[in-house]
Formats: sequence, C-alpha cells, structure tokens
Amino acid sequence: MNTCLFCHSNGPFSKPEHIIPEALGNDDLILFDEVCDKCNQYFGSKIENFVLGKTPIAFWRTFLGIQKKKGKLPHVNLSQPKKQKGRLSSIHKIHDNFVGFTCHDDYSISVDIDDSNIIRDIIAGTQKEFKFVFTPYVLSMMGRFFCKIGIELLCLNDRKHARSHFFDQARNFARNGNGIDLWPIFHGQSGTIQVLKKRSMDNEGLKEEVFCYHYQLLELDSGYTLLVLTIGTDVWIISLNDPYPKPVICDAFPDNKIKLIWYTPEEVEKSSGNRGTHT
Repeated sequence: MNTCLFCHSNGPFSKPEHIIPEALGNDDLILFDEVCDKCNQYFGSKIENFVLGKTPIAFWRTFLGIQKKKGKLPHVNLSQPKKQKGRLSSIHKIHDNFVGFTCHDDYSISVDIDDSNIIRDIIAGTQKEFKFVFTPYVLSMMGRFFCKIGIELLCLNDRKHARSHFFDQARNFARNGNGIDLWPIFHGQSGTIQVLKKRSMDNEGLKEEVFCYHYQLLELDSGYTLLVLTIGTDVWIISLNDPYPKPVICDAFPDNKIKLIWYTPEEVEKSSGNRGTHT
C-alpha cells in the first residue's frame, strides 16, 4: 500500500497531483497515488495560491498570459498585507504597494497602479522600476513551494529515493513549515524577456510560442541534490538535501550570476522593524 510522500498517511489518493501548478502551464507532470488528498489540497490552497499570487512568479504568470483553469487570463496584485500576522514578517516599508498587472484578451499587459505618489514619480522620471521586497514570509513560502516541487520531481523519477531520509527536512518544511524559518534560495537570471514569446506563421495563420518554465534536477559532485526551476528569466535554485548549503553551489552555474536570497536568524527576529534582504 502506498503512503503519502509528505505526511506518510494511507490516503485517500483520489486526486492527481500536479508537480508544477497548472497555473504555470503544466498539464503533463503529474503524480498519481503518491500525494494524499489532504496534502494535495493543502499545497494548492495554502502554498501555491500565495506563491502564484504574491511573488515574482505571479508577475510571470501574467506577463506570459498563462490561462487559469476556466480559461480566464491572470491578474495579480503584488501589494503586501495591511497588517502583520504571524511571526515571520510579511511587510516592509520600501515595498511598492498598490501595484498589479493584468493580462488582457489580446495578451497585452497593463500595469495597474493605485498610488498617486508612484504615478507622480514615474511621470517625473524619478522612478523607473518597482520595488518588490522578499520579506521573510515571502521567502519561507517560496522555499516551501520549491521544496514541494523538488520532492515530487524526485518521486517521478524514483519513488523510493524520494522517500529516503536525505530529503526529510525538505519534505517536512514543504508540508509543515517547521524545523527552520527559511530554506535558502539561490537566484539568477537567464536569457532576456524578448525571447520568452516567439511568433511564427503557418498555414493556419499567426502562432505564438510562449516559454512557461524549465526544470532540472542536478546531482553535484559536492553531494548536493539541486532543483533548478526557470520561470520567465528568473532562475531559482535550492538544495533538496541540505537546508544550509555552502556557496559552492554558485560554482555550478558559471554563466549566471547566482546570488543567495536569505535572512540570518537575527534578521528574521528583527524583520518586524523592516530590516533585511530585498531586491
């Protein structure tokens, strides 16, 4: 009898598990009888719903025009919450709130700004980009999202190996968020925004090919098992078997400027005072 990949329960397993969410264009990377219905529901409602709506991945969903389940085109609002809830800070004073993005029926993208100060600064030429802050809460949720995807990709290749103790910390962090506050996330850039959409003509008319995502599982000589997930031009990298990896991971990507996005435990405790890492 199968046990759940994450909670080790005996099911039920009545729903397929999309390893990468359908909202990112995945319709074929699917697990059956590996993730129980309760964990499936939890990941969808608690983890994926947030990451796909309140992180840079939400922007790429909109920019790429990836349709929702009912065929609707995405709209995202990247504002932070009005009030702090929970121990991990989700608010930072320099984050640009009241900024969102909408994909229209012709697949054009509009920026939605409900802040007169931002509009004024854009018109004056003093603001040329939006500030998105990776608060501890955002990093925690993104780390859980990536750990979940990585463990499930391992299972797709070898279900026994995916259940080994080497990945217990990543498994528990994805499902329960306990044991540590943050899972280290490495970030880089690949390609340019111009090549994400390619248009061509055939007998049926104009077609557009859209790059949604690309993934890799890498086994480094240093012993790290890595998930590499590219969405848009963002490259996200985590170690699945060590929550405290060494910077040697960056050496595996010489063509990308890989940086660690991270808060120290001390910064996590102080983050309610708006101190920490941002980009």
